[in-house]
Amino acid sequence: MIWLTWRQFRASALISGALLLALLAGLALTWTQVTGLAAQAGYHGCTTDACAAAAANFMDLLQPEVAGDLNKAAVVILVLVPVLLGLFWGAPLVARELETGTYRMVFSQSVSRGRWLLVKLGVVGLAAALGTGLLSLALSRWATLIDAASGDRLNPLVFGARGLVPVGYALLAFVVGVTAGLLLRRTVAAMAVTLLVVAGLQIAGPLVVRPLLADPITVTVPLDVRGRYGISMNGSTHEITLHVEPSIRNAWILSSTVITASGAEFTGPADPAVCGPDAPDDHRTCPVWLESQNLSQKVVYVPGSQFWMLQWREFGVLIALTGALSALSLWWIRRRLT
Repeated sequence: MIWLTWRQFRASALISGALLLALLAGLALTWTQVTGLAAQAGYHGCTTDACAAAAANFMDLLQPEVAGDLNKAAVVILVLVPVLLGLFWGAPLVARELETGTYRMVFSQSVSRGRWLLVKLGVVGLAAALGTGLLSLALSRWATLIDAASGDRLNPLVFGARGLVPVGYALLAFVVGVTAGLLLRRTVAAMAVTLLVVAGLQIAGPLVVRPLLADPITVTVPLDVRGRYGISMNGSTHEITLHVEPSIRNAWILSSTVITASGAEFTGPADPAVCGPDAPDDHRTCPVWLESQNLSQKVVYVPGSQFWMLQWREFGVLIALTGALSALSLWWIRRRLT
């Protein structure tokens, strides 16, 4: 069974392996460029108070280079890998056999239905996990300096392309494809459903599931109106909303709200004589007026120190879903497939 599964799967495996090697080669060839730019910016090995400026300089130097483009492309590729595995590895794996009727020949032999599916899940699923894990490991190691300088490792898009989470999504997407193919028995239909389900999971993960898994921290600090901020104003009621970028680095900001001394969200109304389009000297008078309102900024965020804790928790959820779908597929092929 293992040999037969490999024979059916080897073309997809060889193509995917070639693409993987090409991307790994790109990371290897640009390794010295990343470290060289970090050294040029004074960021490599930096331990002084000037590290923030050196990090910003390093990111500016990286932006127009090949390594900067490769970093962005590799993140997108790792996010797309689960979708592609579900579409082209998972969905056709069983659906093709059911659609053409070749599964009847296998079931007429000494191999049981459960063992037939289990071998397919094990061999191809292991290949998906190893390939995605190798790519994630290489990219995480290659981008160590970039992640440290940008402080962006907990960004939902970047987080999904680092550590264990890509492996979890790859396995889940693969099993979603297999399950869809088993239930629908049509390859194209299974691919369409897999695309919708996996894309939905990847959107719901960072927006819904990940915040529930994190242990966010809430801080309230006096509002600094001398920093960068934006104002949205209702022209008729003069109610305003302040948009202030938190100054917390290496964190995932869940919410940032400007509040009054009572703890309620600040909405004004603004004094039109000093704030707004009708104020003669808005850029000077509005900050002074805002400062007199005794406002604070309430920030809810996940610190960078929780990166691996959050990785393990989300990976655990993904593996649990993968196990549940695998169990459903094994039960279905034994009890319901005719």
